[in-house]
Amino acid sequence: MIDTEQLRSATARYWDAVVPRYLELFRDELEQKPFDRELLAGFAASLPLGARVLDAGCGPCGHVTRLLADAGLQMTGIDLSPNCIALAGAEQPTLTFAAMDMTATSFAAGSFAGLVAYYSLHYLPRACHAAALREFARVLAPGGRLLIAVKEGTSEGWIDDPMGTGERVFWCDFQAEELSALATRSGFTVLRCTVREPLAGEIAVQRIYLLTQLTAEPPVR
Repeated sequence: MIDTEQLRSATARYWDAVVPRYLELFRDELEQKPFDRELLAGFAASLPLGARVLDAGCGPCGHVTRLLADAGLQMTGIDLSPNCIALAGAEQPTLTFAAMDMTATSFAAGSFAGLVAYYSLHYLPRACHAAALREFARVLAPGGRLLIAVKEGTSEGWIDDPMGTGERVFWCDFQAEELSALATRSGFTVLRCTVREPLAGEIAVQRIYLLTQLTAEPPVR
């Protein structure tokens, strides 16, 4: 059985250690990903101008946060790692970031019109995915939009850092049907589920993008 508190601490330590390498590799990654830019632009366009949106697991680049802010949304980025938050603030000094656990945030219920979780759910065990989606539902206003991006697979457990830093990290893959079912059980209606092939230079697994809308009253924590 996984000790979730130990895993939380280990994940924060991992990100605190690897952020320089991550910044080096991924600071400008969206420039080479037209599909992702179009998807994020469409997500932004589906919300009112100036709507409050949470980037859950923003990482040290804050590049998804920045793209959505430039599209006219009022963005807040959160991450478990204090180092990620410090660097994201340095990379994107005009945006708001805070160190926070996305499964138990300090935001009031219904605070956001939208939420993006871009490859951040991978660092949680399957046993914690439902709690994360419940928290997403809680902080979203009814009718709020949720966009999740994950990599396809069936693995779960500790792996060597794919960036080659020598660190170890907990990783959990997803299947499209599994992710859609999880969202539905958490009070979301699936609007679209898209799978794309890996690009040149990416890890050779498919990417899953799930767009949903909150249709049930958010649960009380």
